[in-house]
Amino acid sequence: MKLVPFEIELNKIIIDPFNPRFVNEKKVSQETMISEMLQSSQSKELLKSMQQDIKWVNRIVVQKIETHQYSEKLKKANQEYEYVVIEGNTRVACLKSGSIEGYNESTFIPVLLAEQEDGELNEDFWKQVRITQGIANVTTVKEWSQVAKAKHLNALYNDSINGQRSHDVYKQISNELGIGLKEVRESIIRFKIYSKIAELSDPISDDNWGYLEAFDKNISIREKIGINKETNEFQENDEEYYEEILIQIPKLITQALHQGLNTKQFRDIIIDISKDIDSSEDFNSLIEEILDQNSDKLLVNLSKKVKVVSDKEQWELELNQIFDKISSFPSVQNWAVDLKYKLENINSKITKHIEIITN
Repeated sequence: MKLVPFEIELNKIIIDPFNPRFVNEKKVSQETMISEMLQSSQSKELLKSMQQDIKWVNRIVVQKIETHQYSEKLKKANQEYEYVVIEGNTRVACLKSGSIEGYNESTFIPVLLAEQEDGELNEDFWKQVRITQGIANVTTVKEWSQVAKAKHLNALYNDSINGQRSHDVYKQISNELGIGLKEVRESIIRFKIYSKIAELSDPISDDNWGYLEAFDKNISIREKIGINKETNEFQENDEEYYEEILIQIPKLITQALHQGLNTKQFRDIIIDISKDIDSSEDFNSLIEEILDQNSDKLLVNLSKKVKVVSDKEQWELELNQIFDKISSFPSVQNWAVDLKYKLENINSKITKHIEIITN
């Protein structure tokens, strides 16, 4: 892959609905996608910055639609466009917002155009595209969620696994992106579990992604849910117990949330109660008993090793969750004004608490 400096009209460029940041493929219009992207606090901060000044030190990277891995789908839905973003979707959304003076759909912007080298296979080109996205979004603090980053690492893994050992591919990705081998391995394994659960049951929400560490860190537990310890892939089998366990994991996480367990407490409990269980069948039976409303078994009481959280730690956890939630409040939506009084009441309460603490 080579990157060629170029200038392109904004109206020729689309945001990529297959970008890893969109964990589930977007099937909405470009206008709706742009509106949704500009609701996050990070996007709003970027927009304010671009309204003040735009420096093209780090150019937006694009490719021609016909070179995209899903070119046919993109062409079918976006016939009036010629280019699709590889890196810089949020910046393109800001530029297309109509809120930056001097920029509209007919404005030419400087970009780097990703092109295939002579003789470069499509698969190799697409892999280089993913590596470019990974360096920009997985190794730095960006807007991609943990699920999106793990999805992208798994895509890089699938690019290279053909005939290789899993460990060698983890190491290759670690070297290519400059991130830890342990992070690469755990993210990829967790995404495989996440995907398998989504196939069989209710998908795990982004907010609850961390609870899956109870099932990806321990080899014995991975085997109990059907993962081969050599390949770290789900293996084909005829037993129903593997799938039954996976189907019940979202329910276990829901119970953990109701009982106030954080991700590390949940992980410690699952590891502790499974260590004396040899088979998937017995593990499944224990989970069914825990989830049975008539059972007296509660996750929070099953392990004495779980540290009791202090009031301070619990409040810190809850305040972090409140901060994350309020940061994503969609202020630009028309209906947001109807909830303004709620925000004002919250602000009033916070102000009183700060005054008490300060004095």
